[in-house]
Amino acid sequence: MHVFRYSLVKGELYPDENGQVLVFVEGPLVSVVSGNTNLENPVFHLSREEASLVEQIKRLSQFTGIEVNLLPALAYPGKARILSLNRVMGYVFEEFVYRTLSSQFKVERHVKTFESLFKLTRERYHNTPDLLVENRIPVEAKVSFYNYGQLLEYSKRFPLGALVTPFSSNCKVPPRWRYFTNFVMDQRPLLGWLHSLLHD
Repeated sequence: MHVFRYSLVKGELYPDENGQVLVFVEGPLVSVVSGNTNLENPVFHLSREEASLVEQIKRLSQFTGIEVNLLPALAYPGKARILSLNRVMGYVFEEFVYRTLSSQFKVERHVKTFESLFKLTRERYHNTPDLLVENRIPVEAKVSFYNYGQLLEYSKRFPLGALVTPFSSNCKVPPRWRYFTNFVMDQRPLLGWLHSLLHD
């Protein structure tokens, strides 16, 4: 369980080490207590960046039909809130890609494709793609940042793979890999490509 202190100013909660409002977070459960009173429907003050992220998540949720509770992410103060909101956005998109692909293919999530020998070599390797389609094609679902080095590592084991983003973006992928943008608007290019590889 995490506990944070906030101050209530004009109906909004602001992080404050000396604040009288306690916010308890345990997984998806959030409890906001002021004195002996539980505050229902708490409103956390958002920075411009945080408000923008919240709007992006709501937009993505609307497009995908995947609903999420933002309160646990908003309960964290500072940079932890930004990280939590980014995680939520990543979850929404990955869940949408998973549901879309698993309606037509066998899809596994976060499958460890080989053992990392970090304890022996002291080098970290990326060995767990977001999704693995028919045990043959890794699909990375990314909302903003993606790690080209990570894709390159996957490409050594999987010569074909895909990077998928929700909206338009410029991407660089390893040779023989493909990237698919605007996935929330049009899933056909990725689905068609996978069918051509797996069913021809």
